[in-house]
Amino acid sequence: MTIPVIDLTPARTGADTTDLVAQLHTAMSEVGFLQVVGHGVAPDLVAAAHHSMDLLDQLPAAERRALIRPSVTERGLNERVDDQGRVLGRTFKFLRYDDLAEAVADGGVAGHPDFFAPNVWPAGLPVFRETWRSYLDEARRVCDLMMGLVAQALGMPADHFDAAFAHSPTLTAVNWYPPQPVDVEHDATILRPHPDSGGLTVLHQSGDYEGLEVLRPDGSWTTVPIIEGAFVINIGQLMSQWTNGVYPATIHRVVAGPTTANSRRSIAVFHLPDLDTVVEPLPSTVGAEGPRFAPVSVHDWQQQFMARFVQAEKYAEPATV
Repeated sequence: MTIPVIDLTPARTGADTTDLVAQLHTAMSEVGFLQVVGHGVAPDLVAAAHHSMDLLDQLPAAERRALIRPSVTERGLNERVDDQGRVLGRTFKFLRYDDLAEAVADGGVAGHPDFFAPNVWPAGLPVFRETWRSYLDEARRVCDLMMGLVAQALGMPADHFDAAFAHSPTLTAVNWYPPQPVDVEHDATILRPHPDSGGLTVLHQSGDYEGLEVLRPDGSWTTVPIIEGAFVINIGQLMSQWTNGVYPATIHRVVAGPTTANSRRSIAVFHLPDLDTVVEPLPSTVGAEGPRFAPVSVHDWQQQFMARFVQAEKYAEPATV
C-alpha cells in the first residue's frame, strides 16, 4: 500500500475536477490517507509556524512549564512522559475560538463550557498567536476545499457540508518529538496506534526522519513520506460514521527515529463539524442493509473519544501558576 499524492490545483483554480474527485474517492475508500499538493498555502507561512514552535521550545523551562495545562483535553502545552518522567513528546493545542465567549459570539455554538477551555498563548512571544491564527485560516480553507470534494465524491453537491462546518471549533495540535532516550529502540512506538476522532485531519510534517506510519489491511505498517510542500489528509472516525464506513478512519502511529539524535514535528488541524451537529450515515452511503451507525452529536462523540484517549496516555503534572 502506498499513500496517494493528489494535486488540488484544479479545485483551487476552478478547473474541471472530475478526475480529481475520482482520485480522491479511491484514496479515501481504499487507503483513508493521502497527501495533497497544489493547495495554495504559502511556504513562508508554514515555515513561520514551525519557527514559532522553535521559539516556544527555547523558552526558559519555567516559562514553558507555565503553559502546561491540567489535562490533555484543555488548551496549551501538554508533555507526554514515560514511567521515569522523561519527556517523549510535547503537544501545543488551541481552538479556533479563544474561549467560550468568542464561540457564543460567533452565533453558531449553544454553549458547551466543558469543551471551550480557554486557549493559552505564551506572553513572551507576541507574534505567536498572530502566526497561528494566520496558519489556521489557511488550513481551514484547505479543509473546506477538501470537504467540497468529499461531498462530490459521495454523489452530493459541493456545498453539502458547508452549513455543518460553518462554526467548526477546529482544533490545532502541534506535536513534536524530541530526541528519544538511549534505551528507546529504533522503530519503537512513541505515539500509540490510533484513529483520529472527528471530520478531517490536515497535517504538515517535518523532521529529520519519517516516523508517521499507517496500518495496512494485512497488519503491517507503511511509512508516510515527508514531501516538501505537501499536507497529509486523513479521515476521522466521526467522518467515517458519516459515510457509513465507506471511508475508513485508518489507524496510524509515530515511531522513534533511527538514532537518539532524531526528532520530528507535525502540525495537525482537526476539522470538526459544529458541536451541535448530529452526525448519521448519509443516505447516499446506506444500502438495503440500513445504516451501520447510530446518530450522535459532535460534542458527545468528541467527549467520548477524548476520555478514551486520555485514559491510554500518561501526561506530566502541570506547573502551579
